[in-house]
Amino acid sequence: MNTSFWLDNPNVLLNKNQITEIWPQDNFDLDRKLNAITRLILVLAILGFLFTKSSYIIVSAAVSIVVLVMIHKSKSHSKEGMENLDIKINKEDFEELLNEEFTMPTKKNPFMNVLINEYKDNPTRKSAAPVYNEEVLDDATKKSRKDERLYKNLGDNLTFQNSLRNFYSTANTSIPNNQKEFAEFCYGNMASCKEGDEFMCEKNNGRV
Repeated sequence: MNTSFWLDNPNVLLNKNQITEIWPQDNFDLDRKLNAITRLILVLAILGFLFTKSSYIIVSAAVSIVVLVMIHKSKSHSKEGMENLDIKINKEDFEELLNEEFTMPTKKNPFMNVLINEYKDNPTRKSAAPVYNEEVLDDATKKSRKDERLYKNLGDNLTFQNSLRNFYSTANTSIPNNQKEFAEFCYGNMASCKEGDEFMCEKNNGRV
């Protein structure tokens, strides 16, 4: 499980399972390394100020922590950018890739949702192709139409588009469903008493 950065969850710096981590290790993820460096800076700043009474040490520590925050922000934006990167490939290769990796729209199931019979007839079914992709959306729309001749003008097409509001691809479109990754997505970085977060333990005790 990935560790959240202290800026998102300040309690992580005092988490009893990680409070002794003041030096980044190779097996730490980036946020955990930044948390460890932050603890080290705070410890050195406190000790340095106690011995020297110099305000420059506090200023230096503050500047160092700001740099760590900037690194965290920069890496987060880079990661988001890579996730949203469009890879340019030709149409034929793209269609072949879609057919190999995903379940595609059909006349019977244009939005590629899991059908009851597929649990028996297709137990290794792949997840649905991404409907937000223009190629897939066009294919799903065409497969949804019973007869192209019924949609001759703008009014017919508008009626058809409005009729699709009740139809969509569900959150899970694969067999078996990926419950573990979904739970990680929902609760992966959430602070909890079970994980040793003292603040959350105190908060839970207050509810009793």
